[in-house]
Amino acid sequence: MLDGRVEGRDMVKNQRHGARGAVAAVLAAAIGLLCVVLLLPLTASTSAAVREITLVTRDMAFYLEGESEPNPTIQLRAGEEVRFTVLNRDPGLTHNLAVEAWGLETRYLKTEASTTVLVRAPARPGRQVYVCVPHDKMMRGIIEVVAGD
Repeated sequence: MLDGRVEGRDMVKNQRHGARGAVAAVLAAAIGLLCVVLLLPLTASTSAAVREITLVTRDMAFYLEGESEPNPTIQLRAGEEVRFTVLNRDPGLTHNLAVEAWGLETRYLKTEASTTVLVRAPARPGRQVYVCVPHDKMMRGIIEVVAGD
């Protein structure tokens, strides 16, 4: 009989430890899930997406893709990352894109050729001239950098 009581107490003790273990496991899982939910946004990229700008050369001028204004003023935010694509649609002419103030000059493009360059706008607002080097008297516009958000 004495042995039965000892065994019974051990079983109750084991059940309590088992219940405590289950509660601890559920609590640990809940804390882990909470950490994931709270920390996941911190791992997401906080940088803005790269802005895409396509300049098409035709009729001895630059045009924003789909637009009709020649040599437009292009507005960028300070520090903004921009991917410029230049597409030459001027038959028989070679063009490029250059922004002297930024030390930027693309390769020369034959008709229907294109090139892409990734740039970061300066941190300070200002205005820079963009040109096609061989036709800089006709093919020139302004890049206006404005204060970022």
